[in-house]
Amino acid sequence: MSNYNTLIPKYVQIADSLRKKVDEMYKEGKERFLSDDELIKIFDVSRMTIRQAVQLLVEEGLLKRIQGKGTFIVRKDKLKTNIAKLDTFFQGWYLEKNFNVKLLYRGSVPCPEGIDVKLGVKPGEEVYQVKRLRLSEGIPLVIDNRYLLKKYGEQITDKEYINYSFSHLFLNKFNMSLSEGEIEIEAVLSSQEISKILDVSLGSPILYRSVDLKVKEGCVLTGSSSYRGDMYKYKSILSLE
Repeated sequence: MSNYNTLIPKYVQIADSLRKKVDEMYKEGKERFLSDDELIKIFDVSRMTIRQAVQLLVEEGLLKRIQGKGTFIVRKDKLKTNIAKLDTFFQGWYLEKNFNVKLLYRGSVPCPEGIDVKLGVKPGEEVYQVKRLRLSEGIPLVIDNRYLLKKYGEQITDKEYINYSFSHLFLNKFNMSLSEGEIEIEAVLSSQEISKILDVSLGSPILYRSVDLKVKEGCVLTGSSSYRGDMYKYKSILSLE
């Protein structure tokens, strides 16, 4: 692309071409966009010009830069979770296409205040904490922070934490079926820690969800999840029956 209109900045003209390219690649199901080096060769301009053009699309929400990884096409439709049924909600997330999980932390910790009451343990008694990061198409989406009884937590392997939901593990590993789940959802602003892990700006909108899982014997797991507000939404069907 060497014939540029001298009255319009080059990066603006290139951005127009990039919008069409983003749309084409999105329809093809691609997630990673062209690199700056590739774009420099295509448009025969300086790196600064390419960066200005790409930045326009980033500001428009069409592209996203991830440091050390590259430029990615932003998903146009938010991911949805159905909260109408307990089994669908707790068992389905790890079956989602292009979902993968990174284990951030697992280990025994003194039980935080308030968690002891839910899990039915003594204040300060050791429980098991598990932090997982869920990604979709390589983009960090959700941070799960869970507390469960130590006798269960230390029996679960790293591979199981990465590949299965807790409802699946309690049912298939411990032969315990979930009888009840309690969920609370609220909008909050991202903290410094959450912003860093989810790769969003400090103070970005976050869907904060607290959850308790119960079996016949009582509550076996509690904790929270922090979802990127720009990429996630909940769905529920209301009925008079």
